[in-house]
Amino acid sequence: MDKKLEGILDILDKLNSSINIVNKEDLDEQYENLEDFRMLTRDLDTILNNFGSLDMNDADEIEKMLFELHRIITTFEWHFSEISDLNTTILKVYKDKINNV
Repeated sequence: MDKKLEGILDILDKLNSSINIVNKEDLDEQYENLEDFRMLTRDLDTILNNFGSLDMNDADEIEKMLFELHRIITTFEWHFSEISDLNTTILKVYKDKINNV
């Protein structure tokens, strides 16, 4: 999935480079955030791989795992939202800018 997000950023960066709708720093920040996304993916893989060894009767252990899943899911949502915001910003302005060039 991180490669797909990087592909989306590449598209937005290319579109933006010709008409400068968003700050280059905002795009660069999202490229930097991809490493955090990759780490989250590894954290999720660890949870999924270790789920079978959890004691279903240990409520503390299950609660800890569920809180970790919540953290990962909400952080994934944040990453997608940030990239979506860049996409929306470019979408709102691109057509008008390109027609006026």
